[in-house]
Amino acid sequence: MHREATIVLAIAHRGASAYAPENTRAAFDLAIDMGSSLIETDVQLTRDGELVLIHDDLVDRTSDGSGPVADHTLSDLRRLDFGGWFAPEREHQSIVTLTEFWSDYLPRIPACLEIKDPLATEALLRFLGANAYSGDHLQVTSFSWTAVVQARAALATAVGFLSQTFNEDLIDRCARCGFDQVCPPVHLLDAELVDLAHRRGLTVRAWGVRKRSDIDRLFETGADGATTNWPDWIIERSVTH
Repeated sequence: MHREATIVLAIAHRGASAYAPENTRAAFDLAIDMGSSLIETDVQLTRDGELVLIHDDLVDRTSDGSGPVADHTLSDLRRLDFGGWFAPEREHQSIVTLTEFWSDYLPRIPACLEIKDPLATEALLRFLGANAYSGDHLQVTSFSWTAVVQARAALATAVGFLSQTFNEDLIDRCARCGFDQVCPPVHLLDAELVDLAHRRGLTVRAWGVRKRSDIDRLFETGADGATTNWPDWIIERSVTH
């Protein structure tokens, strides 16, 4: 018998990014202050081989610079402001490296790292292998099936596939590959499929939560968690549910 969820993990998407510039210390700090369950962030590789937290391949949208992340050294990126695009009062936000996030945030809150750039996969897996967290304190996800398979083979941490679909075949493939999560878009959540995923040993973590009705769908279908720019919405619903 299907049961609605009473607690859904509030995963702060790039931090509390509806309220502060994404993937910055301001967004991460606010996510923690709100009581988020996890912080989700994105990993890219610089020209000089440093792992940094930024969503886009280009720095243009979220900084006062331009060009591909992969064409910049870490020193180049340090000179850019990653906050002023969001609001004048958020200026002077520096790029955050994975090493900094590891030391400053992971001891305080679990995290989910999304592999954005296939070129960063090998470097990230080396880093995680040398600095491993086990269990659910650290999760690794990607829209790249190959990247998730590589992560599963190399790591003891939880791994999940970010999908554009949600059906029995996908659930079966994820389970057979030993993944821990299946991560469909919220509008495809279905109670029967969520139940099937649970029976196959998978947790269901949705993405694309952008409106209040999406929160209702999470609870009604029994999903385990969701990434959202508004983690406080899930927290409020969990408290009152």
